[in-house]
Amino acid sequence: MRIMKLAVFVLGLALMSEVFVFGIEVDGERDEEYGGPLAVQGIQTGFGDPGSELDAAYAIVSEGMLYLMITGNLEPNFNKLEIFIDSKLGGQNKIAATQNPNNDNWAVKFDGFTFDSGFSADYMLIVRHGLSGTQLDVDFAELGEGGKGSLVGRFDPVSLGKTGPFDASNGLVLGFNNTNSAGIGSNQGQLANQEGASLVRTGSELAIPLNLIGSPKGEIKICTMINGHGHDYLSNQFLGSMPEWTSNLGTNGQGDFVQDSSLKEIDLNNYGGDQFFVVPSLAAPLQVIDLSYETESKEFSITWTSDPDSFYTLESSVDLRSWQELDDGIESQGEETTHDLILADKNKSRFFRLVEE
Repeated sequence: MRIMKLAVFVLGLALMSEVFVFGIEVDGERDEEYGGPLAVQGIQTGFGDPGSELDAAYAIVSEGMLYLMITGNLEPNFNKLEIFIDSKLGGQNKIAATQNPNNDNWAVKFDGFTFDSGFSADYMLIVRHGLSGTQLDVDFAELGEGGKGSLVGRFDPVSLGKTGPFDASNGLVLGFNNTNSAGIGSNQGQLANQEGASLVRTGSELAIPLNLIGSPKGEIKICTMINGHGHDYLSNQFLGSMPEWTSNLGTNGQGDFVQDSSLKEIDLNNYGGDQFFVVPSLAAPLQVIDLSYETESKEFSITWTSDPDSFYTLESSVDLRSWQELDDGIESQGEETTHDLILADKNKSRFFRLVEE
């Protein structure tokens, strides 16, 4: 994934200072800073159109937060968007109900459920949507003995008249925009139009403090799925995607609903591909570390932290809204890069922006 990194700074006659801007707004609409998708849906949903579907997944780590965007829809009947996170050593590859908090009765229903090899869940989030779209809930749970889980936020997007940000009690921030009418279609299990799925811009968005998930420094693995209102009837919507012709898994993996039963017969190793995706390791921030300006020559020099084998664009603005490109294709000089240019008007304060290409 190519991550857009920005550094913005202001330069005036008597002032040289630095301000960093990260442009993601948690409102359920995908921002360009996410870059490309980490997973794209491969099959059409078995939960109706425009019912519940997962079109694509995007994620980025910045400023102590994991920003996660899952495009698609969630039907307002308390279907569950369930997000499992593998972010530290240990965890559960096979869910054991007795070793987990049972908030919203999820653990009992997942008892015996098995993830793909290579994925062991440490944390879980539940996003549920109901009452004809007037109620939006989010639960958070730390898995394992001694772990705790609870409702951390209940919101009413309709009465609030917005799609986010909604602040949960534990520091999570939620955005929710359920207006998508495009995407993958509802011919259950048939191949999805992945280009169409990648074009969807709205859905469920979360900003998760890294200290809530063990303060990871390396890769973060995420498994997302759509479940029924009782946590006991899985759709065919996972990211990473299920293979072609996969119907709703249901309670037993065969599409059946089994009353008072868990998902113990479902083993994701029995389905082609990985039903999880990987968020790359935390990238070094793009940071300006030195500025110099010669009044007489009007020569301006800037040094920033850089990634080897990367290229950068330098832009200018007087109002932080309209940006003019000054130079592009600036090749990285290693862990630090220095670039010189001549300022045309030394009397005019302005903003400059560095963008990693």
